[in-house]
Amino acid sequence: MDPVAELRGVAKHFPGVAAVEDVDLAIYPGTVHVVAGENGAGKSTLMKLLSQVERADRGTILIDGSPVHFAGPRHAQSLGVAMVYQEFALAPHLSVAENLFLGREPMLAGLGAGLINRRRERDAAGQLLERVGLSLDATRPAGTLSIAEQQLVEIAKALAIDAKILIMDEPTATLTEREIDELFSVIRGLRDRGIAVLYISHRLDEIFRVADMVTVMRDGRVVATRPAADLDEERLVRLMVGREITNLYPKRHVEAGPVVLRVRGLTRPGVIEDCSFEVRAGEVVGLAGLVGAGRTSLARTVFGADRARSGTVEVDGRPVRVASPRAAIAAGIGYLTEDRKREGLALQLPVDQNITLANLPSLGGLLRLRAERAVAQRRRDELDIRTPSLRRRVQLLSGGNQQKVVVAKWLETKARVLFFDEPARGVDVGAKAELFEIVGELAADGRAIVLISSYLPELINVCDRILVMREGRIAGELPRSEFSEEAIIALATGVNSMNCSTNHEVP
Repeated sequence: MDPVAELRGVAKHFPGVAAVEDVDLAIYPGTVHVVAGENGAGKSTLMKLLSQVERADRGTILIDGSPVHFAGPRHAQSLGVAMVYQEFALAPHLSVAENLFLGREPMLAGLGAGLINRRRERDAAGQLLERVGLSLDATRPAGTLSIAEQQLVEIAKALAIDAKILIMDEPTATLTEREIDELFSVIRGLRDRGIAVLYISHRLDEIFRVADMVTVMRDGRVVATRPAADLDEERLVRLMVGREITNLYPKRHVEAGPVVLRVRGLTRPGVIEDCSFEVRAGEVVGLAGLVGAGRTSLARTVFGADRARSGTVEVDGRPVRVASPRAAIAAGIGYLTEDRKREGLALQLPVDQNITLANLPSLGGLLRLRAERAVAQRRRDELDIRTPSLRRRVQLLSGGNQQKVVVAKWLETKARVLFFDEPARGVDVGAKAELFEIVGELAADGRAIVLISSYLPELINVCDRILVMREGRIAGELPRSEFSEEAIIALATGVNSMNCSTNHEVP
C-alpha cells in the first residue's frame, strides 16, 4: 500500500529554535497514526507543515506520491488535508450548515444565480452530521453546541472537503469519558473508510486505545515509528523523554496537620448546592466528577471569582469573606485556573512579570524592578522553569513551563490553600511528573491542596482523599484505601452508589 502522505528530510526553524529537523515520515490510508512527544518536541509544527499553515525551510512533502508546493491552508484542503485544532475554528453566530460549507456554499442556478441554495446546504449538512453520529438541527447556531458537538462538527467539516488526511491536535482535552468513547468510535469509522487520521495526544492511555502506528518525536526529530502493538507505556515514555521516569505520579507520605480550609454549606443556586468539606495541612484532596458536576464552580466560589448566596469559608480557623479574588488572596487562598492561557497568564508579558503578577514588590506605590527580578530568578531556579531569559514572553514557553510560571505566581502570594484545576492538561509526561512532584512538596510544606482532574489516574495516584461531585453537590468521599475508578464513576453517575461510601459531612 502506498502512503497517502510522505515527508522527506523536512525541516523548520524559528529564531534560535530548530522546531523540526530532517524528518522522514510516511502516513498510510486507513490508519490512526499518533504523533507523541514532550511539549516542544515539534509535533504541532510538523502537522502545520503538512497542513500548510507553515512553510518548510527544506525537504519535500508528497501527497499521493506527488510533491506539493506551499500555497497555504486552503491549498492543503484542496489536496485533502484537514486539521482540527485544540481551539475550534467555528463561527459561533453562523449555523452549523453555514460553518460546514463556509467559502464553498452551494449556489442556485437559473434566475437565482448568485444566491446560496440553503435547502441543498442543509440537506448536505444533515448527511455529513449523520456520518459523524450527530443528530441535531443543522440550522442551530454553532455557538450553542457543546464542546463535544463542536468537535464532531469540525470533523464533519473535514468530510465536507473529502479529506484523505485528518489531523487532530489534543482532541479530548475537554471531553468527558463518554464523549471520548464516542469520538474514538467516529475516528475508527473514518479509519475504516480509508481516511488517514493523524492524532496528537499527551494522554498515554488514549494512545493505546486508538493508535495503529505511533511516531515519537524528541527535540524536533523523529526518534521512532512503531506499531502501537509493539509498545507499552514504559517503552513509550522512555522514547518520549529520553530517560527513565520511574514514577509518573510521585506521591509523598505527609502526616496531615490541623484543618487549614473549612467550607460549610456553600451554595450558588443552580450551580453548587450545600457543599461542605475541609482540607488539612499536608493533604492533597481530589475533586472528581463529570464535566458540569460543579468542580470548577466550587473552586471559583471559594476563591471569590463567583459570588455565593450562602455558606461560610474559614482559613486556619478564621472566618473569611471571599467576596472577590483579591479578598481570597489576602486570606491565603490561591487558584490555578484550568485555562492558564486565558485566565492564568498574561501571555504578552515576560516570565518575570507573570511570576510577580499576584504580589507585586512595591515601595510607596512604586514597583521595585530589582526586587521583581530577584523574586523571579529565585522561583525560576526553585521550580526549574526552563527559559533562556526571564524577559522571554511567557507565550513562547512550553505548556509545562507555562504551568510552572503559574505555580510560581501563586507561591509568591504565600497562599495556605491552593486549588489546582486540571493542572496537567496539555502538559507532557516529563513535565507532568515534575508538576506532581511540586504538588507533593507544597503539601510537605504544610499547604492544603485541592486537585481537580478529569483524568482519574491522576487523582488516584496523587490524592489522600477524593470528594466526588454530582449535579452541584458533593455526592461522596473516598479514603485512599477505597480508591478505584469504578467507585469514583459510581458516585459521579449515581449508579450503584449504595455500594460506595457517601459520608461527606464535615464532623
